[in-house]
Amino acid sequence: MALHYRTTIVSARVGKPKDKASDENMVGNVSRRIIAPLRNRQFFSIHEINQAISEELEKFINRPFQKMEGNRKTAFKKIDKPCLQPLPATKYEYCDWVETRVAFNYHVEYKGFFYSVHYSYANHKCWIRASSKTIEVYIGNERIAVHTRNYDKSNRYKTLEEHMPEEHKAVYAWSSERFLSWAEKNGPYTRELIKKILESSDYPVQCYRTCMGIMRLAKSCSVEIIETASKEAIDKNVFSFKYFNIILKQVVKNSTKKQNDTIIRHENVRGSSAYSGGGIYAN
Repeated sequence: MALHYRTTIVSARVGKPKDKASDENMVGNVSRRIIAPLRNRQFFSIHEINQAISEELEKFINRPFQKMEGNRKTAFKKIDKPCLQPLPATKYEYCDWVETRVAFNYHVEYKGFFYSVHYSYANHKCWIRASSKTIEVYIGNERIAVHTRNYDKSNRYKTLEEHMPEEHKAVYAWSSERFLSWAEKNGPYTRELIKKILESSDYPVQCYRTCMGIMRLAKSCSVEIIETASKEAIDKNVFSFKYFNIILKQVVKNSTKKQNDTIIRHENVRGSSAYSGGGIYAN
């Protein structure tokens, strides 16, 4: 607060009120001249109390000094007011300081919400300076990150792209809509599977790697194979890349076996009778 208002706070020693005798005297005056006259009054709202205090305060500051000319109001205008500095452009905000550690995923946690710092600071101790509007992260005297404070419980992570390692940026370039658009072109079961994968986590971005893995597998398989595997994954209610890959391999294996077991029958294909007893070569 002192920094915000460009001033200095000099505290009295503990248990030594006479270090600031004039302040202690003023506390007594306020108690006698403002609080005491209101002690027997009954109030029904904060506004009513404040109004009454303002009236008593006005009486107090206009009360003439006993041993010198003027009153507290005129003394303030003559002595104190000319020395005052303009107020800062922004209002002072109370800030909460919390010591914590950057997690392995280069985010810090404050009251259930997560904010990114540069990935190189992972596992470092740091301080969070939290106000009602901003979250700032410090290591020593260096501010390493600043975010607008998040209150959206549907998405508790705030991640800046410049804080990510290169491999994470590649994933971040995607979006749920982009994955769903690709899946829809492949088929209804593929789209339903991708939709369920994205909905399986409170944070869809954590599912992007699974979706990208399925897209990669789809490049080496037919649409029918991917659709069949997607339907089976949905029926079994399994949405991880590992299990989809297992299902896909089984679908491919079954499809290959089915093709090998299928005999194409037409006039140029000879049956077993063609070879028994000499078959077509018998006299």
